[in-house]
Amino acid sequence: MNQPHAAPDPAGAPAVDDRHVPAAFVDVDETLVRDVTFLSLFAFDARRRARGEEADAVLEKFRALRAAGMSRGESHRWFYRHWAGREVAEVSRTGRDWFASRAADSAFFNVAVRRRLDELRRAGTRIVLVSGSFVPALHPIAEAVGATSVLCTTLETAGGRYTGAVPATMVGADKSAALLRYAERTAVDLSSCTAFGDHHSDIAMFDLVGHPVVVGDTDRRLHGYPAERLPG
Repeated sequence: MNQPHAAPDPAGAPAVDDRHVPAAFVDVDETLVRDVTFLSLFAFDARRRARGEEADAVLEKFRALRAAGMSRGESHRWFYRHWAGREVAEVSRTGRDWFASRAADSAFFNVAVRRRLDELRRAGTRIVLVSGSFVPALHPIAEAVGATSVLCTTLETAGGRYTGAVPATMVGADKSAALLRYAERTAVDLSSCTAFGDHHSDIAMFDLVGHPVVVGDTDRRLHGYPAERLPG
């Protein structure tokens, strides 16, 4: 039987005892998995429908908008409108097929993060995914890692189809607001929780918890942030 333990902390953040972490909030894209899931699923779907060139153009435009300074929230709203008219159930099935294909690659999950989450979950911690991606990409991942909740970007639906509207994104300050709502709903003490992320926009989430974990070192704006470190 695995024994709870205090995680090593090379960066000087408070050590976390697995027995006393009520929830672990986990960014997904390029943190728990190495994909940007909503982009990867979009490309997978387009190839399946023989629309690869059309998808490539959308992805190129998305990256150009981001490079030109469009915010994450705005760029996500722009991107998700391309699901307008699609049946929710059909996209959900596509998401499961996409996950089965991607998860077959041993490099899909970040092994260090997944191992830590497995340890926390076995010690009784609730795993909560917090992501700018959307349900069809995230639910199969949640099932695979034993997550109990998914806090993510919300796409509007009508008549079983996506409308293209995005009532709520889940980037930057959206994550901290979602954590506060979750804590109020579940009576979780955020100061006893941990959070995993890879981007400076995750600081809004890190600042609410007692034990932030920075994954990877690609974002220079996180280099001085006091947190435990895991490899990307």
